[in-house]
Amino acid sequence: MEGILKKLSPSYEVIGKAAGGREGLALIRSLKPDIILLDIRMPDMDGLTMLRELRREGVTCQALILTAYSDFSYAKMAIDLGVRSYLLKPVRVGELKRAMEEAEKKLAGDERRDVLLNRENMVRGAMTGILTRSEETVEALKKNYQIGEKEPLGLFVVWLGSGYEKNRDITARILNEVSGHAEGFDSVVTSFGEHFHFSMLVYHMQEKKDWEGYFASVVVPMLEANTGNRALCAWADCGGIFELAETGKRLYRLLDWRLTLGPGVLVSERAMHSVQLYPLGYPPEMNVRLKKAVIRRSADDFSGCMQELMSACQKDHHDPKEIKENVLIFLWTIVNTAREYMVLEESGMKLQAVLAGVMNAFTWEKLEGILQALFDFVIREKKDSRRRLSPLIQKAKRLIEEYYGSQITLEEAARQLAVSPEYLSRQYKKETGLSFSEDLRRLKVEKVKTLLLGTTLNLTKIAAMTGFSDPKYMSKVFKEEVGVLPAEYRKMST
Repeated sequence: MEGILKKLSPSYEVIGKAAGGREGLALIRSLKPDIILLDIRMPDMDGLTMLRELRREGVTCQALILTAYSDFSYAKMAIDLGVRSYLLKPVRVGELKRAMEEAEKKLAGDERRDVLLNRENMVRGAMTGILTRSEETVEALKKNYQIGEKEPLGLFVVWLGSGYEKNRDITARILNEVSGHAEGFDSVVTSFGEHFHFSMLVYHMQEKKDWEGYFASVVVPMLEANTGNRALCAWADCGGIFELAETGKRLYRLLDWRLTLGPGVLVSERAMHSVQLYPLGYPPEMNVRLKKAVIRRSADDFSGCMQELMSACQKDHHDPKEIKENVLIFLWTIVNTAREYMVLEESGMKLQAVLAGVMNAFTWEKLEGILQALFDFVIREKKDSRRRLSPLIQKAKRLIEEYYGSQITLEEAARQLAVSPEYLSRQYKKETGLSFSEDLRRLKVEKVKTLLLGTTLNLTKIAAMTGFSDPKYMSKVFKEEVGVLPAEYRKMST
């Protein structure tokens, strides 16, 4: 038989052989094989008695019977004892091969189930939807953990975001201490490092006790104090282990409410419904000041605008959807101002990722970080945009920016750069896509826009400052470039 098994598969290994039932029983207890092949009639103890004793001891290895007895009563007892195959001698190689393959499949399934149904993997599997309902999993949960299919559960989640690595160990220690010492419930803690959070499944909860209130008043303050208010804690009730994945999704949608409820509060449906919400309007004249901050590249003015926005959103309780709408208005103002007034490489901005970041942000710190990074990118992009130009054209552009108000010409720029006007004109067009005069005209119009928005100067003074011969000519050029007259533009932007 050993030789036949090796021919069937080189992976099969015979780890023991016994001449009788009692010897086989001791060998199985010692070696713990995955599969046993046995006969019914054996010395000392028959095969079915031996297998019955093993099952009573909890030994669940796969069993294949090879026997000359085709009695129905034997076959029925074998089935009752979980025998996978009942093969009659002389055994055909094909039949034995199929029986061994079926036993292998069952072993693989049992191994996956055993791994899945240790407590931590059970929660992980249930939350990710891998643990699905079947009679086998229902029975295993009941047998191993006494968890009924419809037993009420609590799901407590601690989201650490970018502070996960720093606060992971202390968070795990606190949750495990709560899990090990709290009375009135059982629990299992699972880490989801790939999503920057921990979860605690609470079960066997003592009835008539407010467990959500317990976590809010006892566990949340401990986590907040030990993580520097970086722990975003949330709670959801769950109607059963196989509803845990949907409960997790529902809880994730609640995390936005941290913006409304603030730190130190357990985010939950109860907390969400307990606050009075007020309508949120966008701060008046915010966009005018924000545009000026972006145009002037003023970090201080931008920071002031952002803090004003955050203060307005946090002054009262507001729906997190309205909060994020205000943040998006602020964000679009930055982007559109940069598009209008600056050379902006939008492919590097990854605008979709920025928008997704706002929609998935649960803390004010995260929102401020996104807006600050966008502002920094816009400013850096303006400074870096010249690095793709040759030194000659970079110098030419600096001359335009320095002397645009003095009616600088192509010829004068070529003279200062020690090249011919024809060569400078050709290279300028090749590298920038604009002629020298077109780029000069564009820059002068942009300067006019800046002065219209950032000052109360009249058109005569603005024309003189930007190198136009008179305000009428300035207005004519401005309308050709922008589509409206300067006065109309100033009015539209206030």
